[in-house]
Amino acid sequence: MNFEEIKIPGDIVAVEGEKKMHSVFVFALSTCMWCKKGKQWLKDNGYTYRYVDVDLLPLDEKRELKSDLREVFNVLSIRYPFLVIDGMNFYSGFNIDNWKEMFSE
Repeated sequence: MNFEEIKIPGDIVAVEGEKKMHSVFVFALSTCMWCKKGKQWLKDNGYTYRYVDVDLLPLDEKRELKSDLREVFNVLSIRYPFLVIDGMNFYSGFNIDNWKEMFSE
C-alpha cells in the first residue's frame, strides 16, 4: 500500500496558495493548537494544501485511517499534525524548523 491508495474519509478541506510545487496533506485535530499553528504556517507561507480533521471522523473510519497511515509510513503511532508531502515524506508533530526543512528545495 502507498499513500495514494489510502481512502481518506470525511470533509477534505483545500486551501489555495501560490506555492504548488508539492502535494501537501495535513491530518489534524480540530481542537489541537499545534495543528492550527501548522495550518496557519502553511497558509502564511503561501502553500497550497489539503487537510482533514481526524477527530471529526466516525470512530471506525478514524481507526482505519490511522492504521493505514501507520502501515504506509512505518510508524507506531500518529502524532498531530501529521504532515505528508508528495505522498512519500512525512513529519509527525509541528516543529517549524523541521517543517521548513521538509519544504526546502
